[in-house]
Amino acid sequence: MLKHIKALSELSKIGGEVKNITEFNGTLPILLKVLSKQKNGEFLLKMGNTEISTRSQKELIVGQEYWANMSKSSVGAIILSNLIRTPKMLNMIEKSPLKFIIRDLDKLFQESKSDGFREYKDFLLDKLLLVQNRLEFLTLSNLLLSLHNEVLSLVISDGNKNELVQVRKSKNKKQSLEFYGLYPHLGEIKGRIYLLERGVGVEIWVLYESVKKILEENKNKLKGFESIAIYQKKEIVPLFEFEEGFLDIKA
Repeated sequence: MLKHIKALSELSKIGGEVKNITEFNGTLPILLKVLSKQKNGEFLLKMGNTEISTRSQKELIVGQEYWANMSKSSVGAIILSNLIRTPKMLNMIEKSPLKFIIRDLDKLFQESKSDGFREYKDFLLDKLLLVQNRLEFLTLSNLLLSLHNEVLSLVISDGNKNELVQVRKSKNKKQSLEFYGLYPHLGEIKGRIYLLERGVGVEIWVLYESVKKILEENKNKLKGFESIAIYQKKEIVPLFEFEEGFLDIKA
């Protein structure tokens, strides 16, 4: 299980390397937030630490975050295309008080004799006894509920990037794992890891054609797979959707 999670973390590294090339090259989708709609019909957007104004053919929701392809026209105007609303879980993982680095996972799963679910559950239950605020309770409850639904969910921190990885055993196909990844700079990704006669294969689905192209160009960085197939899909859903609140208590 752990080696497969490590392999998925390489997806984030590939996207991070490409993201540093240039800001408006349209290579990867950009994460932006809609701050307001102005009187002239333009939208004020926040992208990283930068605020820009631009028009959109698609009506945008103020306060909502989107992934989008961004480019510049011949006259320098900013063009947005392929806008996709981000899932609410993206904001939740950014605020998550429980984030792992790969070294933490080595320690957590090193004594596991199976898939690591039992060790992870015991770890979360121990943490739940020590919660100090609502956010910690909500995060741990979601992770435990995910396990109850046979999905292992991990928030992994890699430098300044936080990503969500979910893994579960495939229900319809033996000797295979389904996975879901939520990456701020790649969008949502899903896939399947399966055993071959010799080695391991992986199928990956992504939202954007540009992401598909980048991953195909960097297949050699996805170590440990003898077969890699990458496809584009219009809609991707998590293996388990986090809840924003379990209790509605009024003082």
